Amino acid sequence: MGHEDRPQVLFALCDAERWRPTVSEFDGGRTPVREPAIPAELYHRQLPKLAEMGLIEWDRETHWVTRGPEYDRVRPLLAFLSDHYDE
Repeated sequence: MGHEDRPQVLFALCDAERWRPTVSEFDGGRTPVREPAIPAELYHRQLPKLAEMGLIEWDRETHWVTRGPEYDRVRPLLAFLSDHYDE
């Protein structure tokens, strides 16, 4: 899965049709919840990489993320990781 933020993005889409990341989700809650910006690393590297792989579709203007055409390929892996997270 590469960078540690990638699984977080993919897990966010497991139960949601779309998702909009915020800085506070990636900095341990230190940033106010109303902060609309997303981390630079996520914006410039991780979201484009996931979009390039077809795992997500990402609107750069609104920052909404949805499942891409290849998302279902990783869904079994995400389910496995989720089921065995506590072990």
